[in-house]
Amino acid sequence: MEYLYLLPIVFMIHEFEEIIMLPTWLNNNKSMLCIRFPFMKDKVDSLGNAPIFALTVLEEFIIISACTVVSISMGDLTVWYCCLIAFGLHLIIHIIQFLMIRKYIPVIITSVLCLPYCIWAFIQVRGYYTLNETLLWGFVGVAVCVVNLLFMHKISPKLWNWMNDNNRK
Repeated sequence: MEYLYLLPIVFMIHEFEEIIMLPTWLNNNKSMLCIRFPFMKDKVDSLGNAPIFALTVLEEFIIISACTVVSISMGDLTVWYCCLIAFGLHLIIHIIQFLMIRKYIPVIITSVLCLPYCIWAFIQVRGYYTLNETLLWGFVGVAVCVVNLLFMHKISPKLWNWMNDNNRK
């Protein structure tokens, strides 16, 4: 059962690399990204703001931790499994980004280091779910993750501004 407890920890190890390294890397590579990937133009600035990005990561960490606690408490792995699949696909997307950009990106080291955990954890629970259930829960996990990320990318800048405005008073 230790594989359950490790998901929030492994998630944060990966996210620390992003929080620490991404803003500077984006600033240094902004023009290359905007030329090669024009749809990224609006995203680069918000992703490059470490406090705003960290708010999104905090919210995701709370969700993954809550899903882990619920799964352990209820003896039902489903919500944890949704998170595991979404996180594993997230790491694979980063590896694809690395292959597309063809140079270091500040997510590749921990993506490569964290993916074996996802594979190991997936193997540990392979008998719990059929292929159809795995596809269903994977779809649910990814759909919730995408909707949540879109929501957080909209609300995090507003939340950050509100927090700063209240601190100045």
